Amino acid sequence: YGIMIEGILAAAGQDIRALNNSLSLIKSWLAMVNGGVSEGSIQQPFGGGQNVTSSATHVETWPYGVSAVEWSHQNLAPAGLPAWKFPINATNIIKHMGSATDGDQDAILGMIHTSHALGHPADFVDMTARTVIAFVSADLGFPDLYRVLPGGEKVFVPRMGSMWGGLTPEFGRYKTTQQPWCYSPGYFAPAHYRTMRDFLIRHWKKDFDDYLPPHLDGRPTNLRSILQAFESAVTTGYNILYYSSCSSGSVSNWVGVKSPCADDDTLNCRGVPWEHTPWVGPHGGQCAQSGTKFGSFGADASRSAWRIAMDYVLHREESHRVVMYNRQGYRDEGMLFGAQRFLNRIVVQYASKSLCDGGILGECFWNTSSPFRVAAAFDAKKAHVSNIVCPNVPNAPLSWWAGFMAYPTFTAFVAPYDEIGAEQMTNWMDTFASICNFSAVDKWNYSRGGKPHGGVCLDTYFEASQAVIATMVMSNTLRPIFGRGGRRDGLVTVLADAGGGDGARPRGDIGLVAGGGRGSTDFAAIGRRLLAVCGGLGVAVA
Repeated sequence: YGIMIEGILAAAGQDIRALNNSLSLIKSWLAMVNGGVSEGSIQQPFGGGQNVTSSATHVETWPYGVSAVEWSHQNLAPAGLPAWKFPINATNIIKHMGSATDGDQDAILGMIHTSHALGHPADFVDMTARTVIAFVSADLGFPDLYRVLPGGEKVFVPRMGSMWGGLTPEFGRYKTTQQPWCYSPGYFAPAHYRTMRDFLIRHWKKDFDDYLPPHLDGRPTNLRSILQAFESAVTTGYNILYYSSCSSGSVSNWVGVKSPCADDDTLNCRGVPWEHTPWVGPHGGQCAQSGTKFGSFGADASRSAWRIAMDYVLHREESHRVVMYNRQGYRDEGMLFGAQRFLNRIVVQYASKSLCDGGILGECFWNTSSPFRVAAAFDAKKAHVSNIVCPNVPNAPLSWWAGFMAYPTFTAFVAPYDEIGAEQMTNWMDTFASICNFSAVDKWNYSRGGKPHGGVCLDTYFEASQAVIATMVMSNTLRPIFGRGGRRDGLVTVLADAGGGDGARPRGDIGLVAGGGRGSTDFAAIGRRLLAVCGGLGVAVA
């Protein structure tokens, strides 16, 4: 998260410290891509491969895909994706090797924003382009790991890392290292994929063709095919999200995308990855990793809200309506889904199931400092609460009172919903911003000040990081850098939308002035204070 947060802040022009922090973290990232061990030796560049020659740099060497581009027309060091966990030594290398898609895509989003802040110098563009190429190959499976729908559409399913997840085969030459056919909707980052696509469109050079991985049969690839892979990953991700979520906005941590080919060494064939989602296959199979439960709304799934909110903020028109398919893989014009409709589910849940109206200032805290009244909206044990558990999310959720569960859901209010007016939407975000008191926090040196106080104001790594990202999305800090988002400077402007899904009819322009105006909250200041919390804890890691 560190590279992403600091890069976005640098692009917003808030503080030279953010640019310096981002550059420092990116240098560390590149060092990890090259690889290093505390003792013994390692194949370099190590990337997201194993400790075998060419594992990271040749598409045909296990694991499938290129996770590092080791050379450069600019005579630069290797660029790409690192192993998911450091430090690495002789005893832990097997457990720590392989990339992690969620961290990779967040870091790359930060790199692109840092490039923007720097004015896109040639050497930085070259490094970032090679990193994007490594991501689309190792983490999305480009160019050969895909399925083909009945209409001929290629379907790239984001993997969970270079060695497992998504469509990675269960057996064979490129077999998975972990549970097969497993996928986490919380990894799905459409804003990131579109931003990578736009970066390549604007900064591609003919020389970059030399960095591209070929097909396994030796055929060359090109920029157009990479762009198509990103578009496919977005469409695929939204379709899997639809079949992995409830009308409340709850999402499963882990789901299945089983769609095997006729033999284990064939990487692409006809199939529909979401045919049995959330189950792994037709017989109710399950999968899970990271200590979170299959089919439950928990720590891995909670990130879905801010990832989709980012898509709405950065790519509003594109995220409005996604091409949707039924279980058999045929296009269904009657299925209306996209970023705004997903976020509206969460807004409706808070508005209809909370024990107060957060659209009225002060109502939720009139005799208490506890946010228990809004927490009730996602308390599956409450009799009046429904649809936290449903066929797409079949198991009980983790508690809202974990900060990493609550804060991401607040970002849903960046998208309009026509049953709630502009002022009320502003007031809801003010209500959420009132949960924590940061008056005692030293925003530059956390160790010198007091801790934040409130019901869900934890300062441990994962809780604080989710709060930082959520408030950054809500604060007008995250802005389109390629001119596709339709956003006016200084406003969280919400575009009108025709029609609606799940009973939610989106509404036109809401101007939520960040840091000024009646009923507004300085979310940017809150975000900076939370960043201070992370800095004090040493949280600014990729």
